[in-house]
Amino acid sequence: MSGLLDSLGFGPRAPRDLAFRAEALWIGDAAAARRLMAGTFRFAGQEVRARELGPWRLSPPSQAFADALHGFSWLDDLAALGTREARRVAQSWVFGWIAQHGDGQGAGWSPEVAGQRAMHWLERAEFVLDGASDDLLRRFLKALAVHARRLRKGLDQAPEGLSRLRAATGLLHAVLATDASDAGRAAAARRLGAAAGLAVDEDGGLASRNPERLCEALILLAVCARRLREAGVEPERAHSDAVFRAQSALRALRMRDGGLPRFHGGGPGAPGRLDHALSLAHPRKAPPPRDRAMGFVRLAAGRVTAAIDAAPPPKGRHAHASTLAFEMAVGGARLVVNCGPAGAAEGDWAAACRATAAQSALSIEGVSSSRISSTSRGPGPHPFVEGPKTVDAQTTQDLDGAWFLGVHDGYAASHGLAHRRRLFLSPDGRDFRGEDMLEPTDARTRARFKKALRDHGPVGLPFALHFHLHPDVEPELDGDIVILSLPESRWRFVVTGAAPRLRDSVYFEPGEAEPRAARQIVVPSRLTGDSALVAWGFQRL
Repeated sequence: MSGLLDSLGFGPRAPRDLAFRAEALWIGDAAAARRLMAGTFRFAGQEVRARELGPWRLSPPSQAFADALHGFSWLDDLAALGTREARRVAQSWVFGWIAQHGDGQGAGWSPEVAGQRAMHWLERAEFVLDGASDDLLRRFLKALAVHARRLRKGLDQAPEGLSRLRAATGLLHAVLATDASDAGRAAAARRLGAAAGLAVDEDGGLASRNPERLCEALILLAVCARRLREAGVEPERAHSDAVFRAQSALRALRMRDGGLPRFHGGGPGAPGRLDHALSLAHPRKAPPPRDRAMGFVRLAAGRVTAAIDAAPPPKGRHAHASTLAFEMAVGGARLVVNCGPAGAAEGDWAAACRATAAQSALSIEGVSSSRISSTSRGPGPHPFVEGPKTVDAQTTQDLDGAWFLGVHDGYAASHGLAHRRRLFLSPDGRDFRGEDMLEPTDARTRARFKKALRDHGPVGLPFALHFHLHPDVEPELDGDIVILSLPESRWRFVVTGAAPRLRDSVYFEPGEAEPRAARQIVVPSRLTGDSALVAWGFQRL
């Protein structure tokens, strides 16, 4: 018997009760719980209806769907509903999973997914175990001990970044639940500190440059810091420093509507989630927001915030060709956006939303500033292999307002051109202006540019500015001016050197398979000489 207990991770004696009890700090969605209880399983932008089957007899349509299902974050939704029937469903599904997979075999045992599950189990243990028998409690504890054992061995197999943070967070929660010893808890704290130090860089960001994932990382780290202190263990210095850096970066990225800019596969986040993350992270000690973080630059004045992507795309399959693109929020509304992440969409949507033309940026001949290999085959997304090697960005502040100047060489190899973007925001936030310039930068790029120019003859090299509008914005073309109506304000868009046009666009939310219809302002132009300049502006009426 003792050998069996040892193999399950209990040591010489099995715990008879939770060694630590947590007050849940996560926010659930009662409406999502009602859908679940009605047999509608909606994860990773996909939906399966199977009222009679239950979750563990489903055939998941994708790995992302399966990971979300086995990650158990939906326990927060059932707890938010909080009814007796919701608790009964939670118990049935938790112990159904334990019966099928609790021995460490089968689906859902990657370190990242196992970590998420262990965390949600302890966070919602009071909800799940209310009224449970002693036998069910023993099964629950045994399964958590298996999680602790598996995560100790498999933690370093998870990729660095948010994936390993999720695994380390789960290890800590599993250890807190099953091991009351100071040594065991301190060891788990050290593993989490190491994962935090690798995930959150000196700039406070993640390698993915995905703001929404950074928000999740801060919540994980802030919750774990609180759990450790409740257990009488001080977080590692690397853990505490990562919390400090991440919250500083997220304060810099916070838009006026309380959400995040939508770049590199991330969305704005659920309403209130960013502020919830910041409130968990010791707000009294919070550093002031900076004007740049994780490769993004922030301009803010009055009721306007603009976030500019001022760095090369990150490595990986979910990067977008969004260098020098921007998003703009006015009070509680978004005005200028990008098409957003489309990772859960069918067909070519995901690839299309990564292109420069899907960002509020400048594209040349419809070519993106970062590009995948022309020989890429098989299902995507594929990583970029060409793009900006150098991106320079500067910000200044004077009596007139805030200024941004950025330049990238993403079109140097394809067209011999550099793209310069200058932005200005007035102190009252009522005037947001920009200039976009294309020009070669040296003799080598000039020769390449001259060849591209000759290929197009006297009509010149076509390029276009794209300004994607949020679906709630109602645009109307009035001559060479576009009138933009938001829920609480009206703006006009003006341009010199070209004429604006209104075109259809799309707006994706993370995890959604279908986009919302939207509109965009397109400013087409042509480069016929040594350089081209287009000036434009958004002015509040």
